[in-house]
Amino acid sequence: MSEIILATYNLIDTLDKSNLIKKLTKYKEKLMNNKKLLKEIESIKKETDTDIIIKKRQALYKNNDYRMYMKYYNELSLIVLRINKQYKKYTNTMTHECRK
Repeated sequence: MSEIILATYNLIDTLDKSNLIKKLTKYKEKLMNNKKLLKEIESIKKETDTDIIIKKRQALYKNNDYRMYMKYYNELSLIVLRINKQYKKYTNTMTHECRK
């Protein structure tokens, strides 16, 4: 197995065991068990009025479980974004040079 593949598996294993994933999972489970909150999230998805969406999101963000879930979700998203950015750089897909 190549060093890169092995390192990738190690990264995935480390991420799986990390506090970030543990906390993200914890708060996701709390949110999934909160029917009222899930209903509010669904109502935001259906809303078209920007002012109402902003007000509903502000109210939603006052919920600690939601706020903590979003904190860890955003941290994970940034990690994935950095990995994807590096991947694009290695494969020249940022500037579509691989198609030349």
